[in-house]
Amino acid sequence: MINSDKIIGIMGGTFNPIHKGHTGIARCAYEQSDIDEILFMPSGTPAYKDNSPIVSATDRCNMVKLAIKPFDYMSLSTIETDRPGNTYTADTLAQIYDSYKKIYFIIGADSLLYIQDWYHPEYILIDQKHFLADKYGAVIDFIDVPELPYSSTDIRKKVAMGLSVKEDVGEEVEEYIKSRKLYV
Repeated sequence: MINSDKIIGIMGGTFNPIHKGHTGIARCAYEQSDIDEILFMPSGTPAYKDNSPIVSATDRCNMVKLAIKPFDYMSLSTIETDRPGNTYTADTLAQIYDSYKKIYFIIGADSLLYIQDWYHPEYILIDQKHFLADKYGAVIDFIDVPELPYSSTDIRKKVAMGLSVKEDVGEEVEEYIKSRKLYV
């Protein structure tokens, strides 16, 4: 049973750190769809990544809060960071499936290419347009997004070299990174 008339978009990721590419994709999805709210969901312990260089969930959530503050339709969800053990998108979607009228799962094209390798892609409801549409019954909408040349890996390298990342992450997130001595 649906508990809300809201249509949400889920923007998941490690956000290590969050950058303007993440918020840019979310803005485009909001502007080009019927989404009421976009939930930024930092992953807890991603099963598919080497977790050693990932800063704490608290730091990643705090950076997300700072980055999305200017957008009243974006909010932080800690559903994955609150869950113990490895986090899987399929489990998250199963947990919230009945809570919303419609759920859009927002990902970049780079993730779309490998979605069939994720844990239970049939629950994620997306895929390489025709391949997964046929195999899992997914409905896939593409949005127009300008080139967003941001990379969390590159940002971490810049911080480690003492370079400014304000143009990549915004002033408040950069100040947070500096004050907490993250990525050095």
